[in-house]
Amino acid sequence: MSNIVTLVGRPNVGKSTIFNKFTKTNNAIVADTPGYTRDCQNGICYSSEKFFHLVDTAGLFFREDDLSELTEANTFESIIDSDIIMFIVDAEQGLVSTDLEIAKKIRKLEKKIFFVINKIDKTQKDLVIAEFSELGFEDFCLVSAKTGEGIRDTIEKIASNVSSVSSEIENDSENMNFSILGKPNVGKSTLANFLYGDNKQVTQNKPGTTRDCIKIPVNKYGHEFNIVDTPGVRKKSRTKNNFLEVVGVIKTLKTVEASDVVIILIDSLDGITDQDLSLIGRVIEIGKPAVIGLNKIDEIDDYNHQLLDASIDKKLNFINHIPIIKISSKMGHGVKNLLSAAVKIYKQSKNSLSTSILNDIIQKAIYEHQPPSHGGKRIKIKYVHQGGNNPLRLILHGNYVDKLSKDYLRYLSNFIRKKIDLTGITIIFDLKTKGH
Repeated sequence: MSNIVTLVGRPNVGKSTIFNKFTKTNNAIVADTPGYTRDCQNGICYSSEKFFHLVDTAGLFFREDDLSELTEANTFESIIDSDIIMFIVDAEQGLVSTDLEIAKKIRKLEKKIFFVINKIDKTQKDLVIAEFSELGFEDFCLVSAKTGEGIRDTIEKIASNVSSVSSEIENDSENMNFSILGKPNVGKSTLANFLYGDNKQVTQNKPGTTRDCIKIPVNKYGHEFNIVDTPGVRKKSRTKNNFLEVVGVIKTLKTVEASDVVIILIDSLDGITDQDLSLIGRVIEIGKPAVIGLNKIDEIDDYNHQLLDASIDKKLNFINHIPIIKISSKMGHGVKNLLSAAVKIYKQSKNSLSTSILNDIIQKAIYEHQPPSHGGKRIKIKYVHQGGNNPLRLILHGNYVDKLSKDYLRYLSNFIRKKIDLTGITIIFDLKTKGH
């Protein structure tokens, strides 16, 4: 089983609050930009050595006045594309007809369903369990998103039903798996067609994580690799635009997860847009290695070229570990350099880092800049070791390390990069604290 979990339920049952508790955020991760609906949030929830993606369809499905549209099978495409469904109900309001309708619909999808009863802090649990037993779910989770009760147990229960995505992908194919992402009309198809040449061949769908993806084998510039893509979204006249964007988010997550390296295309004619930054941020958060291709570079003059360089320096300074290659997909200019960078990043992402070297680097970083205390308590990093590849996970052990600020973790990440070449690779820290 893969690791995309979709929250469903009628409005005001606490989906967004549960989303924030699971992902430890307080706001939508997807930016409010054209092409991404504000109603669609997606984030990552970590549990021990596993993680899963959480997609919140808040305000999109199951409104009272939208029930007639639920008969459209295409309306469910976003949750069909997910792997697990979290069906959330409101204990305070009790069982209502909409809950019955939703339960009936999602059962037909034959997905793993976690039935979550929220707001139990305001009710008597025995009465709530008896009332919602009418829905027929034998297994359920009792939570209070407001107080945090039951949240950790629910996370661990879901995590036990997801698998290690990276291991599935490694066993799936010996070839490198590259995906090409970008906003509409950025030139993804043009680049893919240039790489395919005349030998495009769609392979059989693979089991596991990539079962919803197609892999197209390519041999270019002496490199053998697969281009990973997802089937297109089927559009119907009655389908809402923001629904299509939710589907797009889930398909993007699946494509990224099935990839070893993500090639992010940016349109040089448009410059660096908020939508580009949103997509880059999503790939970094997932932890996938990446390279950026500035496409259509052949279509801008010297003046706009200078403006583009200035925009890169201003807007992309937070991702100085990701290489940026200027290309023209149409002409083929720079594509060889882009591919070479992706191959190099792939090989680096497979390397294991020496524990002793990592600890030497961390101790030097601490010597030069001690972590700030938290609440009068001293944060002490005792040792570090690698916890996995793709994404690169470094596990920090010590006292109160879970209180380390994002700024200090960024400092450690940059310090490590000065000593080890991790071009294109995002570092994810897993904080194992002994403090209370």
